[in-house]
Amino acid sequence: NVSRRPIEPSLASDLVADLGFDSLQVLEVIAELEDRFDISIPLNDVPATRTVGHVVSQVTALIEGRSCA
Repeated sequence: NVSRRPIEPSLASDLVADLGFDSLQVLEVIAELEDRFDISIPLNDVPATRTVGHVVSQVTALIEGRSCA
């Protein structure tokens, strides 16, 4: 709800183009996910984080990788 209007994101929603996030908001979301799930998303991956689905995939892979380690 970045622009104060309701949104209905899908996995294909682009964080910037569809949801109106700016680069700082993307970093804030990533930081919040890292804190909430006790993970660390590599900084190299941040520029490629474009869609909701990509964020979900990254978080899932990091959580599963931690479980297997």
